[in-house]
Amino acid sequence: MRLTLRPLLAVLASALLLAPAQAEVVTVGHVGPVSSQLKELAESAEQTLDAYFAEFNKKAGVNGIKVKMVYGDDAFNPQKHAEETRRIIQQHNPIAMLGAGGSAGPLELLKQNILSDAKIPLIAPISGAPALRSNPWMFHLRAAWPDEMNKLAQQMASLGHQRVGVFYQNDPDGKFGLFSARQEARKNNLEVVATGAYEKNTVNVDAAVKAINEQNPSAILALGTDDAVGSFLKAYRKAGGMAQIYTVSVVGAKELIATAGLESARGTGISQVMPYIFADSSQLAKEYRAFVKRNKLKLGYIEFEYYIAARLFTEALGNMNKNNLSGEALISALEGIGNLNMGGFRLAFGPNQRVGSKFVEVTVIGPSGELIR
Repeated sequence: MRLTLRPLLAVLASALLLAPAQAEVVTVGHVGPVSSQLKELAESAEQTLDAYFAEFNKKAGVNGIKVKMVYGDDAFNPQKHAEETRRIIQQHNPIAMLGAGGSAGPLELLKQNILSDAKIPLIAPISGAPALRSNPWMFHLRAAWPDEMNKLAQQMASLGHQRVGVFYQNDPDGKFGLFSARQEARKNNLEVVATGAYEKNTVNVDAAVKAINEQNPSAILALGTDDAVGSFLKAYRKAGGMAQIYTVSVVGAKELIATAGLESARGTGISQVMPYIFADSSQLAKEYRAFVKRNKLKLGYIEFEYYIAARLFTEALGNMNKNNLSGEALISALEGIGNLNMGGFRLAFGPNQRVGSKFVEVTVIGPSGELIR
């Protein structure tokens, strides 16, 4: 029997209609401080991203688009951060970079024009540095450092503190933190009477403890990594220091207690830029806690921030044309999000809006080590 051309074409068309559609896969890069003192946090953040996108892809992605993560390790070194980002761009052609530890690495990306040359955005760096805020290639989830400093300064003033000390990391991040702390202190009628610094990637805090203790402030703002702030707090209490301690959102309560001990850490105030996670305080927190439980992940504020960043990325991905999955198209999709209520956490992005949230609240390490509001 002879098949004519028209029936043959009909058979082929039917076969194509029955064949499953091939999913598009977009690549997203992340560079974190895995081989540094932030190793545990960096690995936990990557596990959060892996679990989120594994669930996302299992549900067939969005509009037939799935996501592949690729990673780099910057050892908490800004030049290495730039090198690793460039490597990922050259080898994997990502449509975005997602997350980054600290300000120095993202600042180096801007200095070397790495994002603008590749025409891709960096979404949700873990930094509150204002220097990153107006750049068109970056989208921020968290409030800026001055927002956190101001909230903590208000808290100090409301409790009657007047003389304040600042412990900080001796690098551009830390020096900006000191500058911002001075500014927000003045706005709230506080005086910074003592400062003490430590060197990046160390926990050499003795000189800082001595310098601050000599001025006997009634409150201290401690700016640095988990282990550095914990080491300072432990040494400060051992030296007889009695000031109320405050720190910022990049410091985890559990990590602080692990280094300083519960007796020293109890009562420490910590500003937070994401909704409270230790209860179902919002629909978003409830969904995150369920996600953590089913994937056997660590529950933490930074991890929560990465989870929200991944959700923001997939929200934008759902607004993209499958035939144009470029970094520039992603930027347009992010700008087009406008006002977004993500389960009680409100974000806003637009053509001239790169900072999604200014939310800040203060939590306190409670009597048994729990973080309370």
